[in-house]
Amino acid sequence: MLKLRLQGTKNDIRWFLKLLSRDKRFDVENTSTFFSNKGTDRYKRLYTEIYRKDKRNNDEKKPQQEDSHHRYYGSGSSFF
Repeated sequence: MLKLRLQGTKNDIRWFLKLLSRDKRFDVENTSTFFSNKGTDRYKRLYTEIYRKDKRNNDEKKPQQEDSHHRYYGSGSSFF
């Protein structure tokens, strides 16, 4: 899942969301309303979540299993 913040004119944001929603690889969910940006009335921002359709369907069917030898320990490095 990706959380996106889109910034631009309302028409440009609508165009991009329509482009993403028509793509069969992605599922667009939880799209917010337009928010104003300080200093300009022309540009707006919007938040949305994008899922990969094939990956999301597999995640819902299988319980997640933790990979014991690929863990992140918070120090910026992974120990294998």
